[in-house]
Amino acid sequence: MSLGFGAFGGKAAQRFFVLGWVPFSTVTAASLGTITVVLGLSHQPLRYWLSLPLSVRQVVAVKLVMGVTMGLIVAAATLAFSVVWILRSLALLNSVTALVLFLLTVATSGLLAALSILVRDITKMSILTILISSILQYLSSVYVPMDSLDPWLRALLLVNPVTLASEVLRTGDAALLAALAAEASLFFVAGVYVLALRVRTQLE
Repeated sequence: MSLGFGAFGGKAAQRFFVLGWVPFSTVTAASLGTITVVLGLSHQPLRYWLSLPLSVRQVVAVKLVMGVTMGLIVAAATLAFSVVWILRSLALLNSVTALVLFLLTVATSGLLAALSILVRDITKMSILTILISSILQYLSSVYVPMDSLDPWLRALLLVNPVTLASEVLRTGDAALLAALAAEASLFFVAGVYVLALRVRTQLE
């Protein structure tokens, strides 16, 4: 698809696509990491929780951080591929890109963990993940420039962490980076709270 953008719009269009595709790939990777964490937590026996010196909420937070780490590893590989094989430029390898991918991974993991409460059968978590990932992809600025959208639609898309991440990488807007950081913090805290609540319910 990147080659298609390049063929019709040149290097600028190809760069536009890549700077949206990298955040979306990060979401996919973070989703897989979160699924692993949620499924793992749901199958732990009571004696496992009783043997730990930490609270349930602390354990859930640590597990989610592990899921974030798994997502970041895949995100880094995607970024490396984009830089070496598509953009052929090292300009994207900087601290802002690293921060954006980290915040996006945290936001995605927290959001999916929080929404896991909607799934009664935790083994169907993958269905929820596919649905949420699709919404994050297609209701974002991955494929469409924000300037071409109506103001109300731009405002709607800016709620999406994928849009925030894509636009920060494209424009370097500090306000959007701050908004992404706020979303990541909010979603992560909500995810830890919901997962901990779910675990306590299972133990009762």
